Amino acid sequence: MPVKKSSASDVFQRKISDFCDLRLAPLLQPRSFENLKGFMIGLVVFQSRPPLRAGRVDWQEIASLCGMDAEMSPEFKRAAQPGFDAIQRWLRATKTPATPIAPAPRAAPKAPLRVASKPRITIQPQRRAAAS
Repeated sequence: MPVKKSSASDVFQRKISDFCDLRLAPLLQPRSFENLKGFMIGLVVFQSRPPLRAGRVDWQEIASLCGMDAEMSPEFKRAAQPGFDAIQRWLRATKTPATPIAPAPRAAPKAPLRVASKPRITIQPQRRAAAS
């Protein structure tokens, strides 16, 4: 699926990157931090929602995808939640609303087509000329 590149997307990617640097880097090991930061920016680039379970962020799935099972502390989750919430809000705001398609205006009912009857051509038998 092709992704439209826009300046709004670039700006939001930088915001998510800054959020990760400020809020999440102090809580994670460098490798886990880079994986998570890349994951969150990837959500923006590909305009995808974070994994959800029952309408909430699925931390187990994120831990599995980012290789950070041991670092899913409650403190980390509290710090990361606003970033995932911001991504979801941004995705809702960037979706173009579906334009309802108006039904075609009804034309006046048409009279049924009448097929013109063909003129009947009768072929009369030719008379033989009398033999003389």
